[in-house]
Amino acid sequence: MSDTVVQGPSGRTAAGAAEDRRTERLLWWLAVAGAATSVVIGVMLVAWPRATLYLGAILFGLWLIVQGLVGIVRAVTATGVDGAGMRALEGVLGLIFVGAGIVCLRHLLLSILATATVIGLTWIIGGIVRGAAAFTPRYSGAARIGVGVLGALTAIGGVVVLSWPKLSLLAMVVFTGIWMIIMGLAQLFLVLRLRETA
Repeated sequence: MSDTVVQGPSGRTAAGAAEDRRTERLLWWLAVAGAATSVVIGVMLVAWPRATLYLGAILFGLWLIVQGLVGIVRAVTATGVDGAGMRALEGVLGLIFVGAGIVCLRHLLLSILATATVIGLTWIIGGIVRGAAAFTPRYSGAARIGVGVLGALTAIGGVVVLSWPKLSLLAMVVFTGIWMIIMGLAQLFLVLRLRETA
């Protein structure tokens, strides 16, 4: 007696479709975790700027690592519709974020200029990649606009940080916290909207 494999109209097996659904759920929860991490750390930075003055580099470093890991997992598990180039770019961005996070964690007493440079560059690179991702087949309609706006906000935040190097450390902590809250809420809104339309 031979085993039969049930295939759908597109020729995909039921097991393959189930695996795709599991991967989509994992990516969705990773995106929610990344957005929630942004909001929580941002609130901590804004609510207790003096208390988080020295903790700021640790919190920001952890945020960068979480965001970088989410990007790497998305690049590895993305479907063929995203294109090899975009997957590679997302993977490289994830590695850059993880590397920047490790730098922040290892050098907690970086000067304000060095800290601003790390923050600004990661946000500019992240914003450009997110903006480019908006024009991939993964997004359409409102989701495309949302991803594009999020990319623009991220890049603008990076430009502001880089062009304001003499900002006091306390003001930098508050500004970074506010920007992380805005980006986290935008990411969370986008993730929830994509889940509704899926």
